Amino acid sequence: MKCQSIFLRLAVLIIVAMAGGSMRLIAQPQGLSDEQKMAQAIDAAPDLAGKAKALTEFMKKYPKSSLRPMLAQKAADQIRKMTDAEQKIAMAQQFKTIFNEPAEEELIMPIILVGYSDAKKPDEAFTTGAAYLAQHPDSVPVLTELMNIGTEQAKQKNGKFVAQSEQYAAHAIELIEANKKTTGLDDATWKQYTELLPRFYQSLGILAMVRGDRAKTQERLAKASQLDPGDPFNYLLLSSSVNDDYQEAAKKYQAMPDSPAKAEQLKNAIALLDRVIDADAHFVALSEGNPQLANIRQQEMGYLETNYKFRHNGTTEGMQQLIDKYKVPTKPKDAFSLP
Repeated sequence: MKCQSIFLRLAVLIIVAMAGGSMRLIAQPQGLSDEQKMAQAIDAAPDLAGKAKALTEFMKKYPKSSLRPMLAQKAADQIRKMTDAEQKIAMAQQFKTIFNEPAEEELIMPIILVGYSDAKKPDEAFTTGAAYLAQHPDSVPVLTELMNIGTEQAKQKNGKFVAQSEQYAAHAIELIEANKKTTGLDDATWKQYTELLPRFYQSLGILAMVRGDRAKTQERLAKASQLDPGDPFNYLLLSSSVNDDYQEAAKKYQAMPDSPAKAEQLKNAIALLDRVIDADAHFVALSEGNPQLANIRQQEMGYLETNYKFRHNGTTEGMQQLIDKYKVPTKPKDAFSLP
């Protein structure tokens, strides 16, 4: 009974999707082909069981129907919007029994992975995703979701998936930068993935941070900042990583006896502190007006002020100008636009 219920719900999702799509067959009272009549019968069935039966019969008789891509996409979109994680997984699995073409499997696989993540089942997500990638190693949508899940787990101090996530993110970057579009993705969808490139580098930076590799962390976050100069989060992470380098350098300096080497070490420590100040100034500038970052912005402003005073004889003269330099410029108003 449970499987039947899932199947019927999937049928309903498809019917709802069809209602918002291009199915306007009822307005054509004559001249309908058998395929059109069967498609119309899905909507005309009096109950859920009848709709499910009509859908199954339609797919069996017309597996190559021109309506199939629309039905699959609409159903996948509806499943993606489901908020109950377990239902999302079940419905996505049922989707695969009806729509079993390779492109349709790639369409639903990222949704299955999101379902596992939402259900707090990262192991299942990585096991399922790895099995799929073994057969389809260049699937950017699947690589992306696994990267997202692994990065989120890393933020929650679960480093179990760091190595895999780094591997998946790096391969996705390689494919995107080489413009190797995943089979089955249209140009518009592929463009959306290419626009995520800064997020890929940011995730790689976070994963390296969890591993304790500060050099890789800073290299990757610098690349993310270069690709998306307006994202304050990159600079927040960068400040934290460089500050760790500074603290380490400062302790080393304090432990050294007076010597030319100690003087050189002081220069190194000061250079690192200046990088911390610069990253914090970027963050403070770019996070202005962002309510989600208001508390951390206030905290970072305090750090910035303390460090800036240390480097400028106890004053904050010039600090606001430094912050202002990194603010995103407002777009000038078109001289011909209405007030």
